Amino acid sequence: CQRDVDVSNELMPEKPRVDKVGAPVEDVALTALATIVLASEHDETRRADGCAPGEDPATDPLSQARVLVRELRTHEAAAILQSSAMEGSPDAEFQAAMQLQLSCLGMALERLARHPGLSKSADSSSSAAGVSSAPEQLLGVYVPSSPSSARSTSSAASSGTQGAAGSTKRDTLDISFDLDDQGRRVEALLEFFPDGSASIEWSASELPVPLAYIQCLIQEVDLLGSIAPFIVTSGCLQQFSSNAADRLVRIVSQPPIPFVSGMEAVAQRFGFDLLETPWTGLCMVECAPEWAQVGDAVPSWRGVARPPPFQTGLRQVEVKTVVALGRPCGQNGELTTIFFSGKGDLKVPRSLLPNWLIRNLVTLMGKYIYQRAIEIVAKFDTSEHGKRLRRADASSFYSILNKRIAKFVEARPASRL
Repeated sequence: CQRDVDVSNELMPEKPRVDKVGAPVEDVALTALATIVLASEHDETRRADGCAPGEDPATDPLSQARVLVRELRTHEAAAILQSSAMEGSPDAEFQAAMQLQLSCLGMALERLARHPGLSKSADSSSSAAGVSSAPEQLLGVYVPSSPSSARSTSSAASSGTQGAAGSTKRDTLDISFDLDDQGRRVEALLEFFPDGSASIEWSASELPVPLAYIQCLIQEVDLLGSIAPFIVTSGCLQQFSSNAADRLVRIVSQPPIPFVSGMEAVAQRFGFDLLETPWTGLCMVECAPEWAQVGDAVPSWRGVARPPPFQTGLRQVEVKTVVALGRPCGQNGELTTIFFSGKGDLKVPRSLLPNWLIRNLVTLMGKYIYQRAIEIVAKFDTSEHGKRLRRADASSFYSILNKRIAKFVEARPASRL
């Protein structure tokens, strides 16, 4: 999977001064040539930063938006375009990509706001250092600016839908277990629905893994098998150009479920930097690609043809919405609290998933992933994850996020860490 390479924006060198009176023709020609070359190099630098030729990222709202999107700050980019009355930007493709990301983010945050663990934690005050408020509507898409606003909207929408559905007995399963002997725990809630889908919500507080490392463990999807059990293969099918987190991924697993030879999931993944919002974290979102078919052509998503199954006999898992929010905590931001919420169609009958099997699988996977993450972090510099992070240049995906996390930790009051 190819990765975009960012190039830092440099100031255009000052043009050499040339006397118009009595200047040699050769000097004038050389000066003109140098000016053209410098302008061309400056435009190339801007294109690498996501800007079109001739756009100035310091003053042009569209250029600022492109840079922010590349830094996973799509909500800020949308706010800039909205406040500049540029929703009707001539770059329709860029605006459509932004609206897709905002739509997925909005739905994911509405789901995340109902997380039982997140609802117990107080919203970060918008008046606190480093946290800013944002409009609820961004380019015509609803994106809740805080957990409390998302819960208010959700409550209002569901108030008239209780009725008979509210009397139906829910099929839920609570799972809690210790990750180590230091009191770190996972609190999880699973629910199965009549249509065959299932959801899981879990949280783990103050894990001894910095958020920057967790982001690397997630981003390097082809290395997932070194962390999680039962993985047959995983990887990036398509890297889109908006930013490094915008990608189509595939994960094939083979959990010990009776009569199930394996499971395959293909999902659209996005990343969002919400550190300077009341959500105060980095957010990863996965949703199902909406494969569209024209005539006899192979169904496609964003110009990418639907891949054939990895192998025959696999259950095709439909990822509806998966969202994870990582918050830096601890005195120096060396710890991370994670909130996870996901829903999908497992394509596995509930009768094949007795509670004891589910409880054992979730506990086994949770402890295994945690222990493997701790082992990798202990020798991170020599691990493959560490090597990839170190290969990144000063303007890369990881470098930008690391600086943002450090800025957030420094700005937060000690009582919030």
